[in-house]
Amino acid sequence: MANKKIDRMAVATGRRRKEDDTVVNLADMIEALYNGLIVNKDAGMQLSGSNLEVAAVVNVTLAGTRQQLPDKACREVTIIAKRGNTGYIYVGKDDVSSTVFGAELGELDSITLAVSNTNQIYIDASVGGEGISYVAI
Repeated sequence: MANKKIDRMAVATGRRRKEDDTVVNLADMIEALYNGLIVNKDAGMQLSGSNLEVAAVVNVTLAGTRQQLPDKACREVTIIAKRGNTGYIYVGKDDVSSTVFGAELGELDSITLAVSNTNQIYIDASVGGEGISYVAI
């Protein structure tokens, strides 16, 4: 069994190869996460990576009227033009418009920006009532 390649082991074994080529048992990993996150919530354990700060939707009521995103500290924001938008969403600073913008997003287009607060971002729309969804970490 020592020569058996892990890639050929049955899925039921629960063993996986990590990036450093060591073998781990998924059940042990899940138990450790469960204990850290659920059983001992006050331990301060966090999953590696980023934590979601906010996820929301913002619409531009009247085309040509920029809308500032709400005040929320973050490291980066991903902005996604909403499904069903028929026009464009313009993303930029406090002077954003259909002629002055950092990004022009069509339906389901997205952009990720490194900012310290979501309120640094403004959007405008070519069609009233259309907008974005966004997530900030």
